[in-house]
Amino acid sequence: MKLYHFAIFWLALGMSVSGAESESPVIARETIAAAERGEADAQFQLARASQRGEGVPKDVNKAFGLMKLAAEQGHADAIGGLGYFYSVGVAVEKDDKQALEWFRKGAEKGSAKAQLNLGRWLLDGKAGSEGDAEKRLEEGLQWLKKAVDQGLAEANLSYGMIHYFGDHGVAQDYGKAVPCFKLAAAHGLRDAQNFLGVMNEMGLGMPADTAAAQQWYRKAALQGHLRAQANLGILLNPLAENKATRIEALAWLVLASDQNEITAEKSLQDVMLGLKAGELDEARKRAAELRKLIRP
Repeated sequence: MKLYHFAIFWLALGMSVSGAESESPVIARETIAAAERGEADAQFQLARASQRGEGVPKDVNKAFGLMKLAAEQGHADAIGGLGYFYSVGVAVEKDDKQALEWFRKGAEKGSAKAQLNLGRWLLDGKAGSEGDAEKRLEEGLQWLKKAVDQGLAEANLSYGMIHYFGDHGVAQDYGKAVPCFKLAAAHGLRDAQNFLGVMNEMGLGMPADTAAAQQWYRKAALQGHLRAQANLGILLNPLAENKATRIEALAWLVLASDQNEITAEKSLQDVMLGLKAGELDEARKRAAELRKLIRP
C-alpha cells in the first residue's frame, strides 16, 4: 500500500459502531395509547423504544412482541425489524436464515432500513445468502442503492464507504463517495463527518479545503469520534505559531490519547520535545473543558 493511501486509510478509520445518537426521547402517552389500540406505526415506535430503553423501561421481550404485532399488520419497517431480532438473537434464538427472510420481506415492501440490512447481509455473504458470489454482490449493491435513494443516512454512509475504499468489486471513486457522506453527515452521522474531514483535508473528490476539513472534524469530535479528535488535533498543529491554536490542538490529542487512540498517542510523542514549559498542563485543562462539550 502506498504511503499516501496508507495515510488516507488511517485518517478515515476509527469508526464508531453507530453514528450520532440523540438524547433518549420521551415516548408520548398518545403513542402508548395508540399502540394499545393496535395501531401498527405506534406499535413499531413503542417496540423500538422498548428495545433501546428510550423513554420507557428497556424490555426486549415486549419489544419483540410489539414488533411482531406491527409486522403482522404489514408495517414494512416492523417486518424488517424482526430480522434484527433474529440476526443478533435478542428475545429469540439467533437464526441467520430467519433474519435474511425478514430483511428481504421488509425490503421488498419498501423499508429503507430493511433494504440496508439486506444489502449488507448479501455483501457480507452471511449465512443464508450463499450462491453465486457475483450475483450476490450485485443484488446486495442494488438493495443498498435503493436505501440510498430513499435518503437513509446509514445507507449513504455504507454506500459512500464502498466507493471510498473500492470494496465489493466496486472501483474506488471519491467523487461518488462525496454526496453520500454529505447526506449522512448532514443527518449527524459522525463517521461520515470524519470522512468528509479527511476528503477536504486531502483533496479527495473535491478541492482541498483545510477550513472545511476542520469544521467536519470538529463536528465529529464533539460527538466523541476519537479518530476525528486526533485528526483535528493534528490539523490544528500542536506546534503552531499561535499559542491558542497550539493548546487546542494538544487538547484534542490529549482527549483522544486518554482513550487509547493510537494516532493521537503517537502524535503526542512526536511533538513532546517541541512543547514549551507548561503547555501540556494548559492543554489538559482545555481538554477537560472540551470533554464537557462532547455529546456522543
